[in-house]
Amino acid sequence: MIDQLVEAITGIAKAAAVKLAVFAVIGVTILIGIGFLLAAVFIYLAAQFGALGAALGLGTVLVALGLVALAIVLQRDPSDGIARADKAKTGTARSEDALLFDMLIHAAHAGYATGQGDKSQMQDGFERLFADLSDLGAFDRPFSDPETGEKDRETADTKMAG
Repeated sequence: MIDQLVEAITGIAKAAAVKLAVFAVIGVTILIGIGFLLAAVFIYLAAQFGALGAALGLGTVLVALGLVALAIVLQRDPSDGIARADKAKTGTARSEDALLFDMLIHAAHAGYATGQGDKSQMQDGFERLFADLSDLGAFDRPFSDPETGEKDRETADTKMAG
């Protein structure tokens, strides 16, 4: 079972490496094309305004575009507030990558326990898998508060019609 899991993860890693290499080649090709386009724009502007005017104009436009891109990248993500609320509720916030890795481990745990016929371990694996899915936001499961022993009360949003 472990060997199969390792082989599956190795296959996924190899596929991801090949995909990354393809994207790297495509990215380098695009960057070279952008370089030639910038050279063509510079040659045209140099013929119209001189080399100094072309360099100043092109440099100003590129710096302005870079600053706009930086402002867009650094703007605050609206989901940051949600992540902080989740962290306050659960005490820790895990990254999406950590959640996905945990899901893989918990699914393997539940699958192994199912194959062995161990109901308690299987249930534990599925509960952890469902908790990971809930943390990802796939669905919201009602949870019980261990301190009070009460389940979440139904709200108008969660009540079923009829």
